[in-house]
Amino acid sequence: MFRRTRRFQRPIPTKIVEEPIIYEPFKPIPEPFLPSRIADALSKTIPKLEAPVEVEIEPPKKPITPVLTQEIKHKNYKNFTIDLSVAHTDYPLGLRDMGIIADTMTVIKADSDFSYKLNSTANDPTPAEKGQMEDQFEIEEIYITNAAASGEAIIRVAWNPYLIRLKPS
Repeated sequence: MFRRTRRFQRPIPTKIVEEPIIYEPFKPIPEPFLPSRIADALSKTIPKLEAPVEVEIEPPKKPITPVLTQEIKHKNYKNFTIDLSVAHTDYPLGLRDMGIIADTMTVIKADSDFSYKLNSTANDPTPAEKGQMEDQFEIEEIYITNAAASGEAIIRVAWNPYLIRLKPS
């Protein structure tokens, strides 16, 4: 069997040269020679491996399946009556003093214009009107602001005493 190749970069015109293909079988890799006295010394220093210890594996426990529970419906509520004939500026209703964290707030009655802020006096005031409801917040305190006018306002605050709240760390 011959392979045809061309020889390039020669000053003479190229010609096809047939070269024989020589296959050499793989040569075995010789094992390293280790004198017996060194092998004996190594076998004494290297600890002998013991048979592996069989460990009894417990069968997997039944996986924990999530359970959907309904929030307890029992809620407490309190109505706060505010005299709107007296001017108030960021007047707190006292929820913090009572230890209440409310889920909802509803304006039951509003004889005159007033506004409220939730949780902090730094928040923006919200103008209040009868039937207005807040339920997207955890309400820690409500601050009332109004100009002196006639009438009163009633704000109902509801909370769930059984709701577990985590304190931020």
